[in-house]
Amino acid sequence: MDMDAHHTTTAEMNEKQKSRLYPASGGLSQFFRDTEDEEMESPPQFMRDKWKKLVLKHSAVFEAHELVGDSKWQDIPMELLVRILALVDHRTVLVASGVCTGWRDALSLGILELSFSWCGKSVSMLVQSVAYKFYRLQSCNLRRCTLLNDQAVQAIARHCHDLSSLDLSNGRSSGTRLTDLSLVALANGCKLLQKLDLSGCIGITEAGLVQLAESCRQLKHLNLCGCDNAGSDNALKALAQNCVGLQILNAGWCDRITDEGISAMAIWCPDLRGVDLCGCHLISDVSVIALAEKCHRLRYLGLHCCRNITDLSMYSLVNSRKYRAQGSSGKKKLSPSGSGNQESATARSTVTRSSTGSCSTSGSSSNSSFQSSNDSSTTTSTKSYVQCILSDQDGYGLVSLNLSGCTALSGQAVQAVCDSFPALHTCPERHSLNVSGCTNLTSVHCSCVVDRGNRSAIASRLQQQ
Repeated sequence: MDMDAHHTTTAEMNEKQKSRLYPASGGLSQFFRDTEDEEMESPPQFMRDKWKKLVLKHSAVFEAHELVGDSKWQDIPMELLVRILALVDHRTVLVASGVCTGWRDALSLGILELSFSWCGKSVSMLVQSVAYKFYRLQSCNLRRCTLLNDQAVQAIARHCHDLSSLDLSNGRSSGTRLTDLSLVALANGCKLLQKLDLSGCIGITEAGLVQLAESCRQLKHLNLCGCDNAGSDNALKALAQNCVGLQILNAGWCDRITDEGISAMAIWCPDLRGVDLCGCHLISDVSVIALAEKCHRLRYLGLHCCRNITDLSMYSLVNSRKYRAQGSSGKKKLSPSGSGNQESATARSTVTRSSTGSCSTSGSSSNSSFQSSNDSSTTTSTKSYVQCILSDQDGYGLVSLNLSGCTALSGQAVQAVCDSFPALHTCPERHSLNVSGCTNLTSVHCSCVVDRGNRSAIASRLQQQ
């Protein structure tokens, strides 16, 4: 009994001593919630072997361990260490950065991508503690970090000047934690930013977005979905005038945006590939006409619940084929048969009646990468379309169109669009033309449905014979 009491007293004294040497505000243990990570606050001379075992267990480096020997485990070549840790989870990478100075320096030079989406309540403190170690970071994922604050984003902007991709998307319930201070920090420290996801960050305003646009002029992909305080015509004008290379814009549910802002984007950013305007109820035909005439590489267009869109927008998309054909004539030879997809009599008559004259024949506007992605799955998400758009440098023609909730459209106009762009499909296998919620568009069908009907008719006729 006396010995047990003696050991208990000694353990308590050791814990108090360690708490004085390593306060709760330092180290990494406060960001991990299991027994292994509580040992990270122990003095390095006591825990060096346990650090080694933890890293080796997660990175499967036992072969390298045998090669370099037990006494030289910290002398693993930098290239080998970086390659090993590139195969493990991001939590293990953060743990490995605290093993020794050599490992930290190796990871600082070799790790270019990091995610904190796995972290819990202490994500902001963790980011502030390790941001200086990964100063060469190019991609950072902070998606759905519900307790993320401005100080964490400021730490990233202060140290990671090579950052090109940043995901700050989260739920509306937690989006109020990020304010314009984050955008100002990014504007000052991350001028090479190309991809920024701010969806759900309802705490940012128009002023912060304008300052970001004036500094980060290399932006190509911007997601403002749900940022109703920041999404405005003035913000879009600032983006249009400064970020002329913008390719993807998601302004969904920014209900203050009007035709003035979208028209400015179409004029100043002709390289737009994907535009999502779902829920922007002030948008009318003026915006769609501007996008159709100016943005010849437009591949994805989302108009969900834009009830002011009429048939005039659809016919402008049909007539935009001639601009797309002119732009792609030097890179792609158009098929005179329109990729084997004959235009319907309705489409030909409506195009002839248009003021701009008849359209030229459409070519194979769907790139092979788009075709493979559409064929590989029955349901293609918006995210996959965005990835295809960014990877397709020379693609022309719509591959995805969302018209769900656009009740003012007629089946004749939508059918003309479907006939003009072979990559648009209403069949369940590809489903890249969304007309759900529009009972007057039930007659719209793609060429797959027509071909399937012809084949079934031929088969039934042969059976009768």
